[in-house]
Amino acid sequence: MFLKRHVPLLIVIGVGLLTLFGHFINHPGIQNFVDNDSTQWFDIIASFAIFLGSLNMLKLQVIKIFRKQKNWQYSILAVLGFSFAIFAGFFYRGANYIVISEIEKEDIRPVAVLLASELGLDPIPIADKISNSPSAYEIPKIFLTKSRAEMFMDQLGTYNIKTKLGVKPWGTHLQTEGSLFSWMFFNIFNPLSATMFALLAFFVASASYRAFRIRNFEATLLLISGIILMLGRVPVGELIPWWVVAAMIMFGVGAIAAPWIKDRKILFSLVSGGIVLFFIAGYSLGWNQSPPQVLLIPVIQDWIFDYPTTAGSRALMIGIALGIVATSFRIIVGIERSFLGE
Repeated sequence: MFLKRHVPLLIVIGVGLLTLFGHFINHPGIQNFVDNDSTQWFDIIASFAIFLGSLNMLKLQVIKIFRKQKNWQYSILAVLGFSFAIFAGFFYRGANYIVISEIEKEDIRPVAVLLASELGLDPIPIADKISNSPSAYEIPKIFLTKSRAEMFMDQLGTYNIKTKLGVKPWGTHLQTEGSLFSWMFFNIFNPLSATMFALLAFFVASASYRAFRIRNFEATLLLISGIILMLGRVPVGELIPWWVVAAMIMFGVGAIAAPWIKDRKILFSLVSGGIVLFFIAGYSLGWNQSPPQVLLIPVIQDWIFDYPTTAGSRALMIGIALGIVATSFRIIVGIERSFLGE
C-alpha cells in the first residue's frame, strides 16, 4: 500500500512544488531543473504512455476481430493501418537518395535535362546548382525503393559522371519528404483527415439546426451571430444589400422582445413598422449608393470576430487557466488522487 499510494503521491507533491516554485526562485540548479530536466522527464513519460496506449488500442482491436463484435470489420483496417505505420517508422526507411559528382562541363546540360524530367522541374536552375556545387550534388528526390534508385543511376551512368547511393539515417527519414513514412502521411493520413473534417461539417450543420432555434434571448443571439458569421465568410455575403441586413436586425429585435410582448399582433406590427422605417430612411438618405458600414455583412462579421469573439475566447482561456491551477493545487496537496486509481 505504501509503494502504490504514498510513494507516487510524495513524488507528485515534491516535483509539483519544485516545478511551481522554481519559476520564482533564482537559483541555477532549480532553474535548470524546471527548464530542462522536468521537460525531458515529461517527454520520456509521455513517450511510454503513448507506447502503452498504442499497445492497448491494438489489443482491443485484435480482441474485437477474434470475437467478431459489432463493426469488427473496421478493426481490421485499424490494425492494418497501425501495422503499416509501425513498419514505415521503425523497419523500413524508404529514403534512398543519389549523389552525383565529377561531372564534365559538357555533360551538365544533358544531366540537368534528365534530372528535370525525373523531378518535374526546370532544367536551367538544376544546371546552375550543379555548376555551383564544389564537389558533389545531391539529387533533391527520395526514392522509396533501392531498386528504383539503382534504375535511375543506370540512366545517369550513360554520362561521364560518378554516382553514389545513400540512405537517410534513422529518425530523419520520418521528416524527409518522399520517404515511405512521408508518403503515408501525405497520401493516406491527410486525405482521411480532410474526409473527417468534411463529414464533420454535416454534423455541425445538423447540430446548428437543433441549436439555432429561437427559444430564449441566448438562443436568439446565437442564431443571429451564426447567420452573420456564415454569410460573412463566403463571397455572397458582400452582395447582400443593406435592406436585407436591416430586416434581419429588426427580426432579431423582435425575437429578443418576444418574451416580454405577449401579444403577437403588437409584436408583428412593431417589427413591420421598424422595417418600413428602415426602408424609408434608407431611400431618403441614399443608402442604395453608399450604405452605412453597420449594415454591411462583412463589416459586422469582422466586428463580431474582433470584439465579442475575442472577449469570449479570453474569458474561456482564463477559466481554463484557473481550472488548471485549482486541479494542480489539489494534486500537489494530495486532495486529488484519481491518478492513483482512487
